[in-house]
Amino acid sequence: MATYQVQTMIENVPTFSKPLASILSDLKVGGCIKTLTPLEYHTDRQRRWIKGVCLKRLADWSGDTPAEWDLKLKALCGGNELLKKETIYLGPGTTCERLTIIGVGKKNLTAYIENILSKAIELDWKDTEGNPIVVEPDKDLRSK
Repeated sequence: MATYQVQTMIENVPTFSKPLASILSDLKVGGCIKTLTPLEYHTDRQRRWIKGVCLKRLADWSGDTPAEWDLKLKALCGGNELLKKETIYLGPGTTCERLTIIGVGKKNLTAYIENILSKAIELDWKDTEGNPIVVEPDKDLRSK
């Protein structure tokens, strides 16, 4: 999903880094535009760090899949307390719950990231050269 940051507001109309007509021309049938508050935007960037950087580095390091690491981190790093529970319907009268980072507020997601970093230090997740596998995300992911 493409993201365009608002550059400025002129008469209560947002101005983007790309012309609005061009943004709209990229839409496909069934697509949509979602306006995010700065809080939601940063939280989305934090989610991308977990899914796109942290899980992939752990998977490359250990040989396990990113999905397996996602489950491990949720169990090791306070997932029950910090993440949301999502109910999945498996059939008539059958459901299960899974933890998700979607819709989790900035405060809880930041705490979850901090737990991941702490656990990486505690369990000494390092490559063969002694470099940490999981590194702190760029500070711009949390605040401007």
